[in-house]
Amino acid sequence: MGNSTFIITASAQYLSQGLSELQEADGSVRAVKLLDNGIAIIETEQEKPGFIRLIKIKSPVFIRHINAVDYIIDIKEAGLQKIAETVGKYAGMAPGQRIAVQVRKGSGDYPYSPLDVKNAVDAVLAESIAAVPEIKEPEQIISILLCGEKCYIGLGTPDENISAWSGGMMHFKKSENDISRAKYKLMEAIAVFHIDMRSFRSALDLGAAPGGWTSVLLEHGLQVTAVDTGDMDDRLYKYPGFRFIKTNASELELAKDSFDLLTSDVSWNPKNTARLIVNASEYLKAGGTAVVTLKLMGDKVRKTIKEVLVLYKEVFEILEVRQLFHNRDEVTLYLRKR
Repeated sequence: MGNSTFIITASAQYLSQGLSELQEADGSVRAVKLLDNGIAIIETEQEKPGFIRLIKIKSPVFIRHINAVDYIIDIKEAGLQKIAETVGKYAGMAPGQRIAVQVRKGSGDYPYSPLDVKNAVDAVLAESIAAVPEIKEPEQIISILLCGEKCYIGLGTPDENISAWSGGMMHFKKSENDISRAKYKLMEAIAVFHIDMRSFRSALDLGAAPGGWTSVLLEHGLQVTAVDTGDMDDRLYKYPGFRFIKTNASELELAKDSFDLLTSDVSWNPKNTARLIVNASEYLKAGGTAVVTLKLMGDKVRKTIKEVLVLYKEVFEILEVRQLFHNRDEVTLYLRKR
């Protein structure tokens, strides 16, 4: 059985945590090369399909993108045409598919830019199989990494790669009118966890000020009760479904089983946050959803996550735990009340 090569991506600060997760799942994993932007080239003794299945089962917290490597070519010997011709070896791609060509590079100088590579590969795919270039919703992804003297090429689906976005870096159009950039964390969680916002009517947002997450919920047409000791942005009051309770969330008194959705993004001690959310879960209907950030404090972050999840499991089923692209020193929890 030959070794398989993969490229993984995580937050640069938490790449070591992601590698530890993979090595615990598969003892044969070893890091071949670490890049300074959260990218690592790894090898495993498992074959490609088996390792991909393992990743799906284990669902690592800190790995936001992974792609298999099928071809490794020497950059000094490979012009753009050679790279494009190598991609053309993927005979299994059906004609007319939506294909994303995602090209990244390590530090250093290269004879061509990622855009040059993408354009050359797009042209070959369009001519050979009438492929349609796609960014957000591809059926297949060609992942290319220029690193040192090598060019790494792999084919996968968004599901196999964990994300449809290059390096798992999901982007949204920014606006100067954004109440808070924190809104993008919730927007990414909705997309990554495939949360159907149409299934909710009412939401409780704890620690809501100044209202970034609240604004997202309101834009989805929900009735939102926001709770915080701080002030909410004045622009939120234009929504008829907006209600603000200015109080400490721990002192809140509401009718039980009132909400379909509970959200919270607060910079508190994670265990204190967990106790708050568990206590507030009485306001959430059985089967209701919660999306909560868990702040990472100290050095033993994976130990902290395990301990905090024990608290949440008193009331919730843990559906997903992921460090999303828009998370910094935190992970996002996707929960369902039992």
